[in-house]
Order: sequence, then C-alpha cells, then structure tokens
Amino acid sequence: QVNKACESVVLVTGSSGYVASDLVPRLRRNHKVVGLDLSPSSNTDFVFDIADRETFLSLKKQKLSRLTVINLAAARFDFGASAADYFKLNVDCHRRFLACLDDLKITHFIHVSSVASLDGREVEYTEYLECDNAYRATKYLQEKEIQNWCEAKDVRLTIVYPSAIFSDNARSDTNIGKLQSVSKFIPFIPKIEVVKSLTYLPFFSQFIVDSVEGDIAEGKFLTIEKPSIFVSSMIKIIAGRPIWEINVPFFPFLLKWVANFLYVIGFFGKFDLKLTPNRVTKLFTDTSYSHIDLVGIDTTTYNSRNTQQLSEVLAKL
Repeated sequence: QVNKACESVVLVTGSSGYVASDLVPRLRRNHKVVGLDLSPSSNTDFVFDIADRETFLSLKKQKLSRLTVINLAAARFDFGASAADYFKLNVDCHRRFLACLDDLKITHFIHVSSVASLDGREVEYTEYLECDNAYRATKYLQEKEIQNWCEAKDVRLTIVYPSAIFSDNARSDTNIGKLQSVSKFIPFIPKIEVVKSLTYLPFFSQFIVDSVEGDIAEGKFLTIEKPSIFVSSMIKIIAGRPIWEINVPFFPFLLKWVANFLYVIGFFGKFDLKLTPNRVTKLFTDTSYSHIDLVGIDTTTYNSRNTQQLSEVLAKL
C-alpha cells in the first residue's frame, strides 16, 4: 500500500528491467516509488499487466495530489517475435495503460523511448515487417500515443531517446555486455569502421532523476554519450590491452552470408543461433544519428551535464 502521508509518488513501469535496476534505487533516496511489471523483482511492488485496470485501484483510493509516471515498459525481445507481437506490447498495451491513468492526478509523464523511434518515423507499420523495423515503427507509434494523451490531459511530458545502454557490469543480455566479456580473450578483431552510439546507465538514470525533481525542463532529449565511436575502437578500449586490428576483405558480405546460412540451418529463424541477418545489419548500421532530422529534440543538455566522454567511460570498464 502507498503511504497516504506521501503526496508525491513516482510510478515506474517496467520496474524489473535493466534501466530500473539502477534508476529505482536512485529514486527511492528521495521519493516514494511504486514499481509495476509483469515480472517480480526487488523493484516491483505490483506484478500486473500495466493495461489491467485492477492494478490502479489502490492508487486511485489514495487520492494523491501529485503523481509522476516513468514509463520503461516496452517489448524487450529482438528474436523470434512478429510485428504483431511488437504492436501488441508497444502500442495496444500502452493505449489501455493510458486509459487506466485517466482518473489519476498525473503531473509529469517521463517516457523512455529509444533512438530506434527516430528511425521509426520513416517506417510504415504493417504486420509483415521484420523484427527490427517492427520495433522501430511501434516505438514511434507508442511515443505518438503518449504524446497525444499528455496533450489532451495537459500533462507535462519528457521524452528521452537512449541508444544501446551499458553499465559497469558486463551483463550477458546486452550487446555491450557481450563485448565486455569476449574482449578480454580475443587476440585480434576485424576492422569495423562503423560509428556507434551508446548510453551509459548511471548518467542516464541520474538524468531521469533530475527530470523528476524539476532540474530539467520538459521536452525531448537525445540521451547518448559523445562522441560516437567506431566499433573496432570501442572493442579495443574495453579490452584495455593491445588487440590486433586486421582488414578482412568483404567482411560485411562474408558475415551476412554466414548469418543467412545459419538462418536456414535454424529452420528459418525458429532457433536463435546468435548470428542472425538482422543482427549483422545492426552491426554495420551507423547509429550516431548525425544523419537524420533532430528538429525539436534537445541534443546538448544531456552531454553538457556529464563530466566524461564515451571513450573515457569505456576505458574505466
């Protein structure tokens, strides 16, 4: 139960996830936090579907004067899901979630989107999209649903756009975590001069906390570390030791060929053999976001607050 004496409450969806593992403990230093997720965790107070009205009955009875929502809920898979799966979790579920919030006194809505949403503006959703484009398209549609609801309800809205998120711990369920683990053992790497952006979890969490506490104005913020960096350089920095960098002729083509072969061996994607065609495409895709229209999105505030640049953060790992 929420303490009735507490006027300000922060409602966090997706509270058992990666971002929440760092964010919720920070929030709890100064705020009453209510975590919602389908999965139990130390940060989850209600194990419910956020689109279930029953979840919100106890909150409505508290008659809270101020409620901040931090929305971390989203589809988490990148393999084996259909476009309809992404639409159900990212769009339809959020429509029902917003309807559940109608009777609560929401003063501030902080939506953790993704840089994928920026690409999603150019992707028309259909049920035939492959998983990467389905994720991009539905993240954009999710964002539009939330923006329209906040405008209709006159609720302050903050949207943040992180890239691939990493932390000091090498988590095997994140791409950067996998790099942290394998870079300690590999003697050489193919030269991959593709620029990648990353988001450092401690910096990102603190940015959200400061948004909750009013230190940052509402708006849209690009939340990636600067400067973006080549894949090969990233691996060498993380390894913290000399690694040979070799030129492999036609490396992207060879890797894509192997990925397509494994896709067939895996009965056309029914089994995850790790090296999939869409993951190879991701690897060779520039994610610096210097090439797209960022009008209306603040690209300076996040980095102006961080004392270290990406290469320095990676070197600490």
